[in-house]
Amino acid sequence: MTPMSIELLAPAGNQESFFLAIKAGADAVYVGMKDFSARSKAKNFSYKELYNLCAYAKEKKVKVYIALNTLLQQKDIRKAFECLQQIQSIKADAVIVQDLALVHIVKKYFPSLKLHASTQLTVHNSFGVKQAEKIGFSRIVLARELSFEQIKKIKSNTKCELEIFCHGALCFSVSGLCLFSSFIGGYSGNRGFCTQPCRRLWNINDKYGYFLSPKDLQLAEHIQQVKDIGISSLKIEGRMKTSDYVYKTVKAYRLLIDAGKNDMPGAILEAQEILKFDYARQKTSFNFMQNDKNIFEPEKSKNIGLLIGVVANKQDDKFFIETNYNLNIGDIIRIVDNKNDKSIAFEIKNIEKVNNGYNIFYNDIYTENNFEIFKIADYNDRSEVIGIYEKEPRAVKKQELYLPKFKNKSTLPPLFIRIDNFKWLKLLEKSKEIIVLRLTLNNLEKIRNIQSVNKYYIELPPFIEEEDVDKYQQIINFLIKNDCKYFFINNISHFVFFENKNVFLYGGQFLYTLNSYGAEILTKFNIDAFTVSWEDDALNVSEMAKALSDKLIVYLSGFPELAVSKMICSSEVTNQNIKSNRDEFKILSTDKENVIIPKYPITVFDLKSIFFKFKINSFGIDLSHIDPNKNYLDLILRAFYNNANINSVSKFNFNRKLK
Repeated sequence: MTPMSIELLAPAGNQESFFLAIKAGADAVYVGMKDFSARSKAKNFSYKELYNLCAYAKEKKVKVYIALNTLLQQKDIRKAFECLQQIQSIKADAVIVQDLALVHIVKKYFPSLKLHASTQLTVHNSFGVKQAEKIGFSRIVLARELSFEQIKKIKSNTKCELEIFCHGALCFSVSGLCLFSSFIGGYSGNRGFCTQPCRRLWNINDKYGYFLSPKDLQLAEHIQQVKDIGISSLKIEGRMKTSDYVYKTVKAYRLLIDAGKNDMPGAILEAQEILKFDYARQKTSFNFMQNDKNIFEPEKSKNIGLLIGVVANKQDDKFFIETNYNLNIGDIIRIVDNKNDKSIAFEIKNIEKVNNGYNIFYNDIYTENNFEIFKIADYNDRSEVIGIYEKEPRAVKKQELYLPKFKNKSTLPPLFIRIDNFKWLKLLEKSKEIIVLRLTLNNLEKIRNIQSVNKYYIELPPFIEEEDVDKYQQIINFLIKNDCKYFFINNISHFVFFENKNVFLYGGQFLYTLNSYGAEILTKFNIDAFTVSWEDDALNVSEMAKALSDKLIVYLSGFPELAVSKMICSSEVTNQNIKSNRDEFKILSTDKENVIIPKYPITVFDLKSIFFKFKINSFGIDLSHIDPNKNYLDLILRAFYNNANINSVSKFNFNRKLK
C-alpha cells in the first residue's frame, strides 16, 4: 500500500480466512479474540494463534486490527484488561472498541496501542467524529447508513482517519442501536451474541415473509468516488463468512483500489464478475447514492448463497440435484427447509456426475425432496496457506487494575417522566415530577411554543443525520438562551452541541454505561449521571451501584426502542405489527426511520425495592410512543408511589441474565 492509497481491510473469522485475505491482497486484516468480539459465533482466535498470525502478517507488511467491540458489564472488565495486555504483547496495529471503558484503560496502561472507534459506537455525523477524536480515537468506522454526500461532508471537516464498509451483510438496525435480540432472549447484539431476529420469517396481517432481512452491501461501482474524497480504509464485512468469500471479495476490491481512473470501468466489470460468485445475498448500495426502496426481498429466502437447484430422488445416503452449475468435492452447500425456516450447511465429501446434474452423498443430515440447495463456497486450494510456524508467545505479566472513584456526589430527583408527545404536558401540568422532553424531528420546532420551557429536562435522539445537525444546534441554543439547564444525551456526537455551555449533562440509555470504567471517562466530559440501559440486568446494576449508586437512573416502565432503522420499508410493513410464533412487535414509521418497539410496555415497579437496596433512588417512567391518556397516567403513577401491582408481559433482562 503506497502512503496515499486507500487501505483494503479484510475480515478473518478463522486462520484460513486470515491467510487467504493476505494472499488475495489485503492491506490489513481485522480479527476477534475468543472474548468480547461482536462476532462471537465466528471461530475467532486464541492469544497463541494471534501471536503467530501477527508475526506472519508483519513479514507480509500487512496490519492486524483486533476487535474488542462489545459492551462490557462490570464483571467483564478484568478479563478485558487481560485481553488488552495480550494485544499489546503481540504488537497488534490497533484495537477496535465500542465500550468507552476500554478507551480509558488503553490510554492509562497501553498508550502505544492505537484506538479505532467501532461502527457499534454509532458515529454518524461530523460532530461524532470530532468528539471521537477528542476522546482519543485515531480512526472512526462510520455508520453504514450514511450517504456519499454525508461521508464527503464529514471527511471535509476532519483530518482523522475514516473507515467505511464497502461490502457485506447489513443489519436492519443502525449498529449500536439494536436491542432486538437482547429483548427476545437476552442475547445482546451489543455484546456479540445477536440471534439475528431481523433474518426471521415474520407474519404481518397473516402474510409471511422475511420483511426485515435486507440485501447485502456492495459499493464496487463507487470506489472511485470514495478514493477521490480521501477515505482511509475500505472495510469488507464477513468474519462469519467462508474463506472463499473472503478471498473473492478481497481480490475484487484489490482490483478496484489499484485501478487508475482511466482503467476503472474495466476494473469494475472484472470485479463485478468476481463478486457474482461471493455466494452472498442480492446486492444493494443502501443509502450510498440514493435510498434503496427495494432493499428487502420478503418473498426470498433469508439464506445466503446461489440457488442452484432442489433436492430430488432423496435416498438414505444420497440425493440428486439437477443443475447447470459446476459442483466439486470441497464445495460447501446449504440445504434449506423453507417451511420450517431451517437450514444446514455441509462440505461435499463425495459426489457423482450424472446426466444433467449430480448425486450428492451425505450422512447425519436431515433433508427431504424439494428442499432448496444453495451453493455458498467454492473449493479453494489451501496448500499455499498451510505451514505457519508455531511459536510460543511470552507470558503476559499480571498487572493490577485500578478501581474508579467518583468524588462528586449527584443529587437526582426521585422520578423522571419522559414524553415525546407534548400533548402530555396538559395532563402533567400539576405534576411534581421532573418532565423530560424527548426531542425528535417531528416535535423539534414545537418546543419553541412551550411555556416556561426552562422547567423541563431535554433529551436528544441517538441518531441525528448530518443535514439535521444545524437544526438541533439552533434548538439547543434557543433552549439554553431560555434557561434550560439539564440535557440527556444519547451519542458521543451530542457533546459537541454543548461545548462552552453552562449546562448539566446526563447520559441517556443509548450512551451505554454498563460499567464504572466507562462512566469514569464520561464524567471527564462532564456527564453527571447515567441512565441504566434498557437491556441491562439487575445483577450488573447492583455491581455498578457500588461505585455509582447516587448517579444511576433506572426506568421502571416504558416501550424500549428495540431497533432504529434507516431502511425504507414497504407500505405493507410500515406502522404494522409483526409476529413470530412467540413474539409480537410494533413498527413505528416516519419519513426518516423505522423504530421497533414491543407490543406491551416493560414494567418493573415490583423491583423498585431491590434497587433501593442498591442505594439507587432515582427512577424513570417513559411515556414515549403512548397517546396521552389520563387513566394510564394515574395507573402508572399509583404503581410507582403505592407499589401497586401491574401485570407485566416482559421485564426485559431485569429478571434474567444479559448474555
